[in-house]
Formats: sequence, structure tokens, C-alpha cells
Amino acid sequence: MGARLDRPRPPQGAPVTDLDAMYEAHVQFELDRFSEPGLEAQLRGEVEALFAWLSQVSLAELARPETVVAVAMDAARGLDGPDALALISDGATSVQHTLRESTETVEDVLSRDDAKAWATTLAGLDDARSALMDQVTTSSAYTRLVAHVVYHGIKSYLLKENVLAKRIPGASSLVRLGQRGLGAAAPGLEQNVDRQLIAFVDANIADTVRDSQRFLDEMLDEDLVSSMSDEAWAAAADRPIAAAADLVTEDELSRLTELAWQQWRQLRDTALLERVVAGVVDDYYADHGSTPVADLLAGVGVTAEYATGALLPLAGQAVEHAVTSGYVESRIRERLTAFYESYAG
Repeated sequence: MGARLDRPRPPQGAPVTDLDAMYEAHVQFELDRFSEPGLEAQLRGEVEALFAWLSQVSLAELARPETVVAVAMDAARGLDGPDALALISDGATSVQHTLRESTETVEDVLSRDDAKAWATTLAGLDDARSALMDQVTTSSAYTRLVAHVVYHGIKSYLLKENVLAKRIPGASSLVRLGQRGLGAAAPGLEQNVDRQLIAFVDANIADTVRDSQRFLDEMLDEDLVSSMSDEAWAAAADRPIAAAADLVTEDELSRLTELAWQQWRQLRDTALLERVVAGVVDDYYADHGSTPVADLLAGVGVTAEYATGALLPLAGQAVEHAVTSGYVESRIRERLTAFYESYAG
């Protein structure tokens, strides 16, 4: 503590004549509380006392909803240091590496019943499904896909599955022979026919697309989705999870991570996110603001016993190093010195 404290003035009622000795004893007492088994007893006692207090304090008494919203938004906007993106990117890469080395299959992490439940539940979202299909089927990409399928279907039918040619013996060979001869005699004729056929399909594709949307709406019922999920499950159940990690390269994963990070940075600065957070918090307070905090924690499985069990393994090694390195003692002395020097006259 430094030089000896002169003219000690002990606390009222304390028969101590050497204030330095009392100070050192106090420091040692505090240090002992950070050693085993004192640490476990101290931590358990503090957690139990905290939960006992939280059982008498409501959520609204502990923190106002506007304070929670402000803290949440500050946390969302504050995570923006120069190494934040690198940390997230490295974490995503580590996950990918772990998945690549895994030996589990799809069946090990997702049961057949769960897969079917997901499929049928999503299929039951009628409004969302209709909106999604409308968005897909009205896109230019979908229109070009349908036109491509229709065009090749018509052409294949005319050249390979011609009904009249099938009914006349030898006619199929004559059709193919005529096609080759016609192609040799007029090289541009087939391309011209293709252009006309494509133009016809393009001019009449709108009705086909609308029919396909109605067909999909009627077809995707719960029974069909359940059957499709069974087929997908049978094909994927024994496939290794590691195969999924190889679908994206490390460079692609890095670009996706950076894009997601940039999108999040834009989203968190919008008024929309703050309104969403405020809405969630306000609704939660409306339902649970008067409930004791300990009851809310117990409702999600966090009890005094759980908290103690989770903290002890984490605290043990950290506290042990803090004690052996002298950090704990330095903080104890810093805290107690001012008190004892106030009695030194």
C-alpha cells in the first residue's frame, strides 16, 4: 500500500490499533473469496441473492421500454469497428471449414418428420405462396423458360412424334430423309421455320404463362407437397453435410458475407428498423411489463441454478488467472486504499 499510515483513526467500535494490519487483513480476506472453494460459494450466493431480488422487481421497474430500444439501437449501430467485417468473415469461413470436415448426414441433423412438417407448413401459407408464384411466373426469366420449353416441345413433336408419320409404314424414315434433303437443298429454311415458330410461341406465351400459374396454384396442395418432400428426403437423407459446404467457394462466401454486412449497415440506419424494434419491445412490455423479471427468466429456462452452472466453468479459469497475475489484488487494493486513508487523519 506504500508508506505506513500515520495517526490511524479506526472505525467506530473497532478495537484495532494498527490500521495497516487491518488493511492487509482486509485485502487477504477479499482475495480468499476469489479462491476455491470460496469463489463457488461467493458466486452462488450472489446469483441466488440477485434472483431473489429479481423475483420482487417487475420488468417495467427494472428498465423503461424506451431505454431498451435506445440501447438495442446503439448496440446495432455501434458494431462498426475496422475489424468487424473481418471478424464476421473469419467466423463464416470457420463454420464452412467445420462443415467440410463433418461426417454427419442430412438425416443426422434434420428428421424426416421435421422436413415434412416444414414443407407442409410452408405450403399452407396461401397468401405468401400465391404472391411468390405471381412474382416468379410474371418475371421475364420465367416467360423465356416456358417459351423455350414450348418451342422445343412443339418442334420435337413435329419431327419425332408426328402422328401421321407413325400411322404410315416407313413414313418416319421418309420424314427424316426429307428433312435432311430439305436442309441440304435450302440451308436457311430450318432456321426460318425456327424463327417463325419462336415468334408464334412468343406471341401466344402470355396465356400459357397464366395457365401455368393457375396450374401451380391448384397443384401445390398439401398432399402433393408432402409427396414432394418425401421424394426430396429420400434423395438427400444420406448425403453428407460436408457436400453443402462445397457448394460455395471461400471467395464466394467472402463476397456474400461482405454483401450481407453492407446490407445490414444500410438497414440499421433506417427508421424502419427502429420502428420494428420499438414495436417488438412495446408489445412485449404491454404483455409482460408487470411480471417479475425472475419469472420471465424462468419462463425461458434461466433459473438461479442454471445461471450458476453456466457461470462457474466460465469464471473459474478467468478468475484463477486474474488472481495469479496480481490483477485482482491490485483492484482490491485500489478500492480499499481510499477507505483506509480516510481514517489516517
